[in-house]
Amino acid sequence: MTVSLRQILFVKSTRVPAHKKAATRKKRPTLLNMINSLRHRFLRLFNSLSRRLHRISRDVSRLAGQVNDVSAQEKQLAVKVAQTTQSLNGLSGQVSALATRTEPFATQISSLQAEVASLTAPSRAVRTLLQGRVGTTVSIESNAGSISGTLTAVGDDFAQIQEPTGDIVLIPLANVNSVT
Repeated sequence: MTVSLRQILFVKSTRVPAHKKAATRKKRPTLLNMINSLRHRFLRLFNSLSRRLHRISRDVSRLAGQVNDVSAQEKQLAVKVAQTTQSLNGLSGQVSALATRTEPFATQISSLQAEVASLTAPSRAVRTLLQGRVGTTVSIESNAGSISGTLTAVGDDFAQIQEPTGDIVLIPLANVNSVT
């Protein structure tokens, strides 16, 4: 069914009851008014879409610039990663070479530690013996001679004796030959 323009513009009037005739009737818009109204709406819509399109294109340009910046930074980081990897490979080779060179020293260090332990073992035994006798009268034979008195303290590597004269004598535990 086709509707003519005339049918759209001129709608059949219906009979209005007498009591409603006093009501004001709205004036129907003319075709020219309708066209102008539509034209005005289309212009507003076009302007709105134009502004949105301008904003979107500006945002796209800004994002393209940011993508370019990120790409440049990525390339710089890739170069730095390659340089760092190369440096690490070089350092790894140097560490291996140093480990090979220091291996003989490890054997020497172990033998020296064993020798030190064997030399200090008697001092530890003497210290343990003297710690149990603190506050008692002892006589210690050392490389320097015999010393008698009250054992007042025992340190990591010395014994402290107070002689009957009041003098305090420090004796290195490594020099102790006997204790009575």
